[in-house]
Order: sequence, then structure tokens, then C-alpha cells
Amino acid sequence: MKKTFQKTLIAAAAGVALMSAVGTASANSLLFPYFTTATGAQSVLSLSNAGVSVAAATNAIHYVYNYGSACTHYDASGSLTANDILTHSIAATTAGGFGKAVGTDTSTPVYFPLSGQTGFLVVSTKTTATTDGLRGSMAIVDPATGLVVSYAGIDNALDTSVAANEGNYATNTDLNFVLTTLPSALVTTSWYGVVVGDMSPDITAGRDWKAGANFNNNGFVYNNDEVAYSGTVSKVITCAGSITSADLMTGAQAAAVGTNGGLIKTTATAVAPTAPSTGTTTGVVLMKMQTVQAAAGAPFAGKQFLHREQEAK
Repeated sequence: MKKTFQKTLIAAAAGVALMSAVGTASANSLLFPYFTTATGAQSVLSLSNAGVSVAAATNAIHYVYNYGSACTHYDASGSLTANDILTHSIAATTAGGFGKAVGTDTSTPVYFPLSGQTGFLVVSTKTTATTDGLRGSMAIVDPATGLVVSYAGIDNALDTSVAANEGNYATNTDLNFVLTTLPSALVTTSWYGVVVGDMSPDITAGRDWKAGANFNNNGFVYNNDEVAYSGTVSKVITCAGSITSADLMTGAQAAAVGTNGGLIKTTATAVAPTAPSTGTTTGVVLMKMQTVQAAAGAPFAGKQFLHREQEAK
């Protein structure tokens, strides 16, 4: 039974990965803002190397994982050749992963060696001078939460054979977001935010990325009928972390808004990095996670949805 379940889970994750291959992002650094190695879950990375200037020789692919509550840095290098594709589990086989989707694939992935972790990943080409060599997507299946999702890696469109461009997302200036929630009896909502900027100095030095962002509610929150309640609350995340609507409300605001859902217009401001990190915050990649409760009924009950929030202009 266990082997059958594992095969079903791997097939589901691989299927999502194949569907997400259409229209994936392209760049020399790709940011994947969420992965999980929770027990029973599979996060699956699909990469291709299709840059027009890519030589036939093997190209180094640098993986930088940032994981856990401390956003710990872990990196190593794999490889792809020209016009090559690679699909593999994020988790190593010793941590619950299945390895490569095609066992005979001669490409070299970099697995994450720990189970029970969440975080984000930056993958970059390091050998060939191109801004269009690496493409990729992430697929995640987690039976425990009901999450089935795929998304394209976020493109920095820079030549990362130049060290100063690897993980450089300083052009992302998304700092304003409108956060909405549904009735809590039906859906529980949280957000996973990744602080971005020029990560290249910390990546080059092998340091933890410790830039921060301070989210505030701009002095008001709104209930589901647009009634405003005043009060100022903020929450800081460093590198990456979770936010709930309760984090951005006073106790009185939360009681006034109630359980029918609401709206918060939040602005994030840069927080100085924790030494020895030298990163400067320019923006945030914010992923919304909604878990449907049993009260919602079929077919949605027990499912989890994830998407990227767009900046409020």
C-alpha cells in the first residue's frame, strides 16, 4: 500500500510538472518562492537549458536553498548541457524525495537533504553568458494540506555568469498589497513572503540572506462590508516568513472585523539586514495560501490553493 501511494504521489507531482512546463519563465536566475519537504509531500523542479548562445559543453547550474525559520543558506552546483531538460524532486531520496523523474538522465541536480522544511530556491546558470538560457517551473503536491499547484520560476533576466547578477532581483519593487480574507469558517488564509533585492553579495559569500520587510496596515482594516476600523499594527519578516491578517490587526480591530472576512491595504518598508548579510530590500514576492475547511463541502473541502499576490499600484 505504501509503495502504491508513493507511486501515485510521484505520478501526480510529475503530471503537474509536465503541465506547468508550458509558458515557463526564462532567465539566468530563477526564483522559486516556495517549496516544501513536508512528510508525504513532493516538490518537483523542472529545468531546461535552451539559450541560443549556450555551448555544447556542460553548464554549471547553481542552486541556493533558503530554508526554515532562520532562512538558512544551503548551496551546491549541478549541471545541464545544451538543449537539456531535467525534472527531479527537491527532497533527496533520503529525505522522502524520488530523485530524477528519468533515472538514466545524465544531468546533475542538487537535492535538498532535509525533510520537514519549507523555504525558497534560487537557481542560476554560471557557465554561459546569456540572459535566456535557463527556464523552469515548480510543482507541489501535499496530501496533508490538499495543495496541488504549479508555477513558473521568477525571471531576473540577467547574465549570471557575472557574479554580481546572480540572485539580483533589485528590479522587483513590489511593496504594496491588498490582502483579503474569506469567512474563517470556510477558508483559513495566510501569506508566505520572500524579501527580495540584490542577493548576489550574500550568495557569493555563502551567507544567509537577512534583508527584512516591515508590513503595516496603514492605520485601517476593513470588514466584509467595507466598514473601516482604525489602529496601527505592523509585522517584520526577515528573508522569508508567514503573515496572517491577525498579524496586522489590533485585538479590537480583529474583534470588530469578526469572522466574515475582510481587507487590509498593507505597505512593506525596507528593514536593515542583520549582519553579516549586506542585502538591501527592494520588494517582496508574496504568496497567498488558502485552505478550505470542511464546512465548505465538496468539492473544495480539504483543498489548499496558492497563488502570487500582485502589487497594488
